[in-house]
Amino acid sequence: MKQSLGKVLLLILLTALNLWGTTYQWRLLEAPKSLYVNQSGVIRYECIFSTNAADYTIDFKPTGNERYKVSILTQRDRIVENKRIQTFDLLVTPLKEGVIEVSLEALVRHTTFASIENASIGRDNVKKYDFDDEKVPLPKVLIHAKENLAALSGEIALEVKIDKRSVIAHEPVHVSLFLRGKGNLDQYVPYELNISGVNVFIEEPIRDISPDTAGFSGEIRQEFALVSDKSYVIPKITMDVFDTQSQTIKRLQSDAVAIEVASGYERSNLLDPPQLSDWSNLARYTLYGALILMGVVLGEAVRRLWKLRPRRKSKQIYDDAKTSKELVMILALSGERVYEPIIIELESGTLDLREAKKRLDAYPNKSE
Repeated sequence: MKQSLGKVLLLILLTALNLWGTTYQWRLLEAPKSLYVNQSGVIRYECIFSTNAADYTIDFKPTGNERYKVSILTQRDRIVENKRIQTFDLLVTPLKEGVIEVSLEALVRHTTFASIENASIGRDNVKKYDFDDEKVPLPKVLIHAKENLAALSGEIALEVKIDKRSVIAHEPVHVSLFLRGKGNLDQYVPYELNISGVNVFIEEPIRDISPDTAGFSGEIRQEFALVSDKSYVIPKITMDVFDTQSQTIKRLQSDAVAIEVASGYERSNLLDPPQLSDWSNLARYTLYGALILMGVVLGEAVRRLWKLRPRRKSKQIYDDAKTSKELVMILALSGERVYEPIIIELESGTLDLREAKKRLDAYPNKSE
């Protein structure tokens, strides 16, 4: 297989780098001298290569033991004056009192040039790079772990919120517990709230926390629902926290809160008549009766007034007559014999138009 010029040059360059050799050195930059149990501190290691070390990788997975916990907090990789510098910040937390020795090792992996050559010329049977691995013991760290009886450590504040102070029987009261700040919040154990005669429903804590130089920072929220048929008191919620600022144990505490529980409705009482001695009930029912009676009276009054309403008169054939002659002509053309006496009187002049229309309106057999 013919090799390309670029691949050959890359192989020559890597071979030259190999002849010169690459060295590296691990250093301990900082570490806490003493910590309290459950208090977290930062250990910083640095690995400096003599070149840009493009063919080197560091596989660093620190593990703790029964005396301490350790994990990587941050990792930085940079090139300074053509030298690769890789920095690791570790978070260490003592679990027991006494002198703790933190002894860790990292795996430094160097890609072999045979592997690079195979990948460069594109051999079909090459599936991955080969590595030369070296386990490197890191500088040891001695930490004096001091006694701490508090489960939580750091700069932490407690807040408790209660949604209501007065409820009816079996209505839930919601209690919210908040822990905010920084410290070993990841070690928070769900709070157990016990109240005699009260059913307490507890939810799992919601943890909104992220790694921090003091351990973890953020907020933890835990919800409770309290149900009872009698009044009760929510006791003080207390937690002992080792305050890393003052180096003392502080007691975080909420206030006790009295919850008033009123009697709820019972099926047997829903149809009971009101007691006469209960003036509020008597007044209410009297008002209801008065409103009903007023409605009946108003209904009867409206019915009577409706009968007395003015009714619209039906239009008659003679309504449009303007003179006595027009009225005589209209009545004569109607062919009704009942109108003959009125016609005679109109023609003789003994009856005027207005009186004639009145007599026609009152006539029982008038034409509709």
